[in-house]
Amino acid sequence: MLFAFIKTAPGAHTFVVLSLVVVAGWGCGGGGEDGGGGTTNPPPAGGFTIAASTSNISVAQSATHAVTVNVSRTGSFTSPVNLAASGLPTGVTGTFSPATVASGQVSSTLTFTAVASAAAGVSSVTITAAATGQSNQTIAIQLTVTSAPAQTGPFTLSISATSFLALPSNHVATPPLITIARNAGFTGPVAFTVSGLPSTLFIGFSPSSTTGSTTSALILNAGTPNGTYTAQIRGASAQGDRIISLQVVVAPASTGNVKWKWCTASTPRYFVAYKDGAGPWTRLMPSNDSVYSFNLASATARLAEVTIDSGGFRTTVHQYTAQEMTARGAAQCRLVQNASTRTASGSFGGVTGFRTSQVGMGWWFGSANGNGSFTMLNLPAGPLDAVAARNADFPEPSAIPVDRMIIRRGLNPASGAVLPVLDFGAAESFAPTTATWTFLNTNNQAFSVTQTFTTVGGTTGHFALVPAIDGSSAARTIYGVPQSQTQTGDLHQVVATIATIGPFPGSPVRATRQIVYYGRTLGVPVTLAFGPAMPAATVSSVTPGYLRAQVTVPAEYNAGVSFDVTQTTTGRFFTIHTTRGYNNNSSTFDLQMPDLSGVLGWDTQYNIRGGIATNWWVSGGGPTLDHYDGRYLFNSTRSQWTGAQTGMTAPVEGATYLMARVTGNTVP
Repeated sequence: MLFAFIKTAPGAHTFVVLSLVVVAGWGCGGGGEDGGGGTTNPPPAGGFTIAASTSNISVAQSATHAVTVNVSRTGSFTSPVNLAASGLPTGVTGTFSPATVASGQVSSTLTFTAVASAAAGVSSVTITAAATGQSNQTIAIQLTVTSAPAQTGPFTLSISATSFLALPSNHVATPPLITIARNAGFTGPVAFTVSGLPSTLFIGFSPSSTTGSTTSALILNAGTPNGTYTAQIRGASAQGDRIISLQVVVAPASTGNVKWKWCTASTPRYFVAYKDGAGPWTRLMPSNDSVYSFNLASATARLAEVTIDSGGFRTTVHQYTAQEMTARGAAQCRLVQNASTRTASGSFGGVTGFRTSQVGMGWWFGSANGNGSFTMLNLPAGPLDAVAARNADFPEPSAIPVDRMIIRRGLNPASGAVLPVLDFGAAESFAPTTATWTFLNTNNQAFSVTQTFTTVGGTTGHFALVPAIDGSSAARTIYGVPQSQTQTGDLHQVVATIATIGPFPGSPVRATRQIVYYGRTLGVPVTLAFGPAMPAATVSSVTPGYLRAQVTVPAEYNAGVSFDVTQTTTGRFFTIHTTRGYNNNSSTFDLQMPDLSGVLGWDTQYNIRGGIATNWWVSGGGPTLDHYDGRYLFNSTRSQWTGAQTGMTAPVEGATYLMARVTGNTVP
């Protein structure tokens, strides 16, 4: 029997809910479109039959339809009957409630659920009933999947992700955002509930009821078996309800020989996927210790990651050769290893006035004015070096002099320990070397110089707390650790940066040309030259929200190119790193933002927004860095921002790298 329930309110659209109910019994056979239903032949004494209300059923995309399957037992047969559905089309699930019709029960509800992407068409679905000691009974139902109808009523619902990958409990996921589009005059609350999931897979809503326009779906997996589950999310109001679907996938950790692991725990990876050559994009499931593993069969590969940035989302796409992809993954944690909760504190001595001093241990550093104190957090486990420097008074802000230094090797303090005072007046301190370096090809542009010293033990010490401002003088005083205080594997890093204001007033300062030099000792004069200006890039909109950058770079910068897109008003960012090897050794680069919307768990919240003013820059030689960070490459330079795209995979004595950038703005 077919019932139609119509609920209306003044000024509201009609809302129709259809439910199919089966009348118990065998029926009369025939099973035509008039609702006779599919029927099995009468069983022998002591058996059972099953029957459905109709042999034809229709379900729309993003909708559900329920059928009641009746079990008729005869004779002495009273055992449970197990039900299953097969032949379901892609994107449609069939769920029995209950899946086993127990003794004394006579029916089960079969709910067909079609996701938004379910293929429209006709399929034959077989319902099989099995019981101990009995022959299986089957019936066939013709299932038609139709296109989703235009929604009417007080509101419609949409969701930012049609699928969701349940990450391990120690990983942070992005809650899909449900948007309520209210029709004119409807201002009432919409309350959210979910059905169709096992008890170990939970979806909560924040808020659970709202008079606003959005709510977030918070998903928790508590030991659900691997599989794909379809959640039916219902938004209920006094004037009608709406239902949307979300596929939740529970999967084991991905496996493979290529392994990426990011050791910056404070930066969660919401989404990681890879593409092997011309193959499809494939979502990666991390292991519990945050390793993403995959195999490569092609010469080139791409890896996409989504992280947090400035309260929004940054999507980064790495485009490398297979060899570079493997090496870059192995380098991610090279200088950020053995993370722990260990802390250490201390103080400086021998500092007069308000002069500044700084000390580094591992990747952390502390600073203070005068004989002040410092605290360093999250120090790696095991022995660490400490590198400290004291700044002298400086006559002009483009040069911050260093007059004393201290290096302590192999310290292994207990967590919370107080280090002995770093006294720059004590015998362990020493004076740095000084030398005058000359920088050419500045084109009369001001530039700054920043220095660090990285020990073979993995500690980076900073020569100044903040960058010096840009200066016009081509001759600069460079400070260094004397050779007698160094060990094999220690390296200074000298970064000279020409910066400029962005493409329009109020834009951020961006590095436009940069030199990065490495050396164990720096006590002799050196002449370095900036590379040529970066050529203009052509940046165009492919489709709304997707940009393409085309540029031909000079030989000095063809190790790799990075394309960065920034929407500060929306908090959306997109970066593409491409190496010369991936680019078939060509100096002409064509970088296009990929469409990842078809990948498992992609959320439209990550997308660059179309129609919004957007800044972009194209960097040659790899990603030159910006403003503050552009002059502090930090200790991760040899792994995080360099490596494959710049050639800085293993800097050695005298190694020099050039980078340049061109900037602009557009509306994607």
